[in-house]
Amino acid sequence: MYVMEKYQHMKAFIGNASEYSKHRTEKTSSSLQRHLQILGVTSDMSIFDPGSSVAAEFYVSLHELMSALEPRSGLIWCAIGVLQHACQNPAARHALIHTYKFAPILTRLLGADLIQEKRVRVLQLLQELTYGVKISWQEAHLPYLISILTSWIVSEEKDIISLSLGVLVNLCYKNLPAVYTLMRSVDSKQFLRTILKLQNDNINTRVQVCKLLIILEHISGEIPDTDILNFVNVTFSTVGDAFKSHDIFLLRHMVDFFKDVQMNPHSRDVLLTYHSFSSDTEQLLLLLAGDAAEPECVGMLFEFLHSLITLQVTGLSKLYPRFVTVAMQWIRTELACTQSLSLICSIAVDVRQSDGDVGTVQVQQNVLAQLDQSLLVLLLILDVGVDENYLTKSEARTSITAVLRLLQEMSKTPSLRQKILLSLKQQVMQNIFQPLLSVKPHDGENLFQTEVIGLYVCALDFISDLASHDGQWLKLYSDLLQHKQVQMILAVALYTGEENIKRQVLMLTGTVGFPAESVSSLAKSLCDLEPLMLVSSTSKASTDGAQQRDMMPLFSLAQEGRLDSFIAKLECSEIRDISTSTVMELYGYKLAAIGHSERVLKTSLEAANNHSTHLHHRLAQMSAEASRLYQLLYHNQQCLEGLRQEKDASICRLEAAQLAAEEEHRKHVTDTKAKQRQVSDLNAAIEELKRTVVIKEEELSQTKQHLDIMTKQTEELQSHFMLIEQKYKDQQSKNSELTRTLSKLEERIVKRERIIEEKGNEIEKLHKVIQNLEMELTNYKMLCKAQEKNIMEKEAEMTATQQQLSELQRMREVIYEISGGKKKMDK
Repeated sequence: MYVMEKYQHMKAFIGNASEYSKHRTEKTSSSLQRHLQILGVTSDMSIFDPGSSVAAEFYVSLHELMSALEPRSGLIWCAIGVLQHACQNPAARHALIHTYKFAPILTRLLGADLIQEKRVRVLQLLQELTYGVKISWQEAHLPYLISILTSWIVSEEKDIISLSLGVLVNLCYKNLPAVYTLMRSVDSKQFLRTILKLQNDNINTRVQVCKLLIILEHISGEIPDTDILNFVNVTFSTVGDAFKSHDIFLLRHMVDFFKDVQMNPHSRDVLLTYHSFSSDTEQLLLLLAGDAAEPECVGMLFEFLHSLITLQVTGLSKLYPRFVTVAMQWIRTELACTQSLSLICSIAVDVRQSDGDVGTVQVQQNVLAQLDQSLLVLLLILDVGVDENYLTKSEARTSITAVLRLLQEMSKTPSLRQKILLSLKQQVMQNIFQPLLSVKPHDGENLFQTEVIGLYVCALDFISDLASHDGQWLKLYSDLLQHKQVQMILAVALYTGEENIKRQVLMLTGTVGFPAESVSSLAKSLCDLEPLMLVSSTSKASTDGAQQRDMMPLFSLAQEGRLDSFIAKLECSEIRDISTSTVMELYGYKLAAIGHSERVLKTSLEAANNHSTHLHHRLAQMSAEASRLYQLLYHNQQCLEGLRQEKDASICRLEAAQLAAEEEHRKHVTDTKAKQRQVSDLNAAIEELKRTVVIKEEELSQTKQHLDIMTKQTEELQSHFMLIEQKYKDQQSKNSELTRTLSKLEERIVKRERIIEEKGNEIEKLHKVIQNLEMELTNYKMLCKAQEKNIMEKEAEMTATQQQLSELQRMREVIYEISGGKKKMDK
C-alpha cells in the first residue's frame, strides 16, 4: 500500500502524458500540470531514485512531453520545476545528467525570446544537469548552446554571465568535443582576454574563470606556482563565504576544483608548500560550530576536509580530534551523515597507519577515545537504519554503507574490536540482507545500482573481518554465502562494480569462510548474469550504430570529383582563359556543396543524437525492468527451492509416519489379543457380579421399606422444625429491631459524649482565659497601687514645691519693696 501511494502521482502523470501525446485537451493539460506541481514540492525525495521502473518511465515520459511542448507552454515550466526539485536527490541528478539527456531540450528553450527570470531558471537547471557530464562525441545541440553561452558571457548582465560561464565550464570540463567546439566558435585569444577581465566581478565568476583557464591550459599556458598558492588562500576564504551564504553550487565547485588541482603532481607539490593550512582549517571548524549551518553545505565542507587529509598536509593531524568531534554532531543528519562518517573513517585510517612519535600517539589516543565513546551511537544508527522500508532509499543505503566502513576500520583496533563483538548483534546484520533474501521483491531495489552493490559487499567484508575473530560471526558469514541472491550480488559487483568494489570481492574469495563451493557458485552466477548484461551491450551497439547514416549529397561523387579537379587546375594556373565570374560561380558551387554537406551532416548528427537519447532511455527502462524481473525470478526461484525442500521434508515425514503406522498396527494387534483375553475374564466376573446384584436387590427392597418409615418420621420432624424456624425468624426480626434501636441509642450517646467533651474543652479553655484575665487584673491592681503611690509622692513634691514657690514669691516681694524704698530715699 505504501508503494502504491508513493508512486501514484508519477503513475498518473505517465498515463496522462501518454493520453496528451494522442489528444491534447484542456482537461489532460490541467491534470498534467497538477501532477507536476505536486511532484515539484514533494518531501519524499526517494521517489526520484532512478532504480525504480516507475521513476525510469516517468523520466522518459517527461522527456517526451518536454520535447513536444512549445517554449511558451506553462507545462514546460512546471516540468523544469520538477527537474530542479529532483536534482536534490544525488542519484536522480546523476541519472538526469548521464542517462536522460535533458540538455538539448533546455538548449532549445534558450533560443526562444525569454525574459531574464526564465533565462536564469533555465541556466540554473543547465548548471545542475551539465555538472560532471561526459561528452564523448560531437552532439548536435552543442555548437548552438556554446555560441549562446559565449555571447552572453561577453554581455553586461552579471547574473547571466556567471551562470553562462558555469554551464560552459561544465560542458568543457574533461570533454574534448566541447573544447573543440568552443575553439571553433570564438577567437581563443580574444575570448581568454575577455574572461580574464571578469575575475573581479565576484568570487563565483573568478572560480569559473580559473577552471576554464585550467581546461584551456594548452592555450593559456601552465598556471604559475604563485597563482596556485594564491588559489589556496582564495579557496579557504571562498569556501568560508560560500558556507556562510549557503551557496551550495559555489561550494561544490570550489571543493571539486581543489580536488582537481591536487590530483596534478606538480600542483600537489606546490600546494604542500602552503604554510597556513592549520590556521585556515581552524577558521573553517569555527564555522561548523554555528547553529545556522545548512546540512548540504556541511556535507560539502566535510568533503573539503577529507581532501585535506588525502593531501597529507603536514601538521594537520593535531586537528583530528576536533574533526571527529564536529563530524560526530552531524552523523544523524541525512544530507551530511555520509560525508561526516567518511571523514571520520579517513581520520581513523590515517591515525592507524601513522608513525609513533609523541604527538601522533597523543592524537591517536584522543581519536580512539572519541571513537570508543561514539560506538554506541553508531550501533544505534545502524540498528535504526536497517529498517526494511528505510533501506529502499538510495541515501539510506549510502549512509549505512558509510557506517559499516567506519565500524570495519574501528574493528582493526583490538580494544575497539572487542567492544564491537560484544555490542553488535548478528540480527542487525541479518536485517541488512533481509530485503535481498526476502521472498517478496521490493520496489525500488535495483541490483545493478552502485549503492546497492556497495552496501552488500561492504557488509560482507565487515562480517568477514569479524568472522576471523569469532566463531558465531564465521557461521553467519558462511550461511550468507550459501544464498543465491548473495552470490548474485557478488557476481554483479565483479561484472559492473568500480575498482575498489571488485577488489573487495576478490579479497573476499580468499577469506576463511569463503569455501570452494561458494567460489563455484559465484562463477555460475557470473555465467547466469551474461544474458542480462547483453541488453546493455546491445543497446550500446545500437547507440554506436546510430552514428553511421547515409547522406544524400548535392552532387554525385563523379560530379564533385570533376569540380574539385577543375578548381585544382585553376589554383595551379593550368587554365588561363576563363572569366572571374565563372571562377566565382565555380567556387559558389563548391561552397554550396560544402554547405549542403554540412547541413546534411548536422541533420544526421541531430538524428543520431535523438536516436542515442532514445536508446539511453530504452536502456534505462529495460535495465530497471530487467532488474525487477531478474529479482522476481530469483525470488520465485527461492520460493520454488523452498517448496522443493518442503516437499522433500513432507515425503520424509510421510514415510516416517507410514513406518510408525505399521509399527503401531503391530502393537495394536498384540494389544487386541491381550484385550480379548481380558474380555473373557471380565465376562466371568460380570456373571459373578450379576448373582451378587440379585442378592443386593433383595437387601435393597428391605432397606426401602425401612427407609419409608424413616421418611415419614423425617417429614414430621421437618414440619416441627419449620415451626421452630418460623419462631426463630420472628425472634430474629425482633432482635434486629432492638439492635437497630440500640445502635441508634449508642450513636446518640456517642454524639452526646462528643458534645460534652467539646463543651468540657471549651470550659477548660474559658477557665484558662479567666485565670489569665485574673492574673492580668492582679497585675493591673498592683500597677494601679504603684501608680497611686507615685501620684501621692508627686503631690507631696508638688506641695513642697508650691510652698517653696510661695516663699520665693514672698521673698521677691520683700526684696522688691526694699528696693523700691531705697529708690525713694535716693530721690
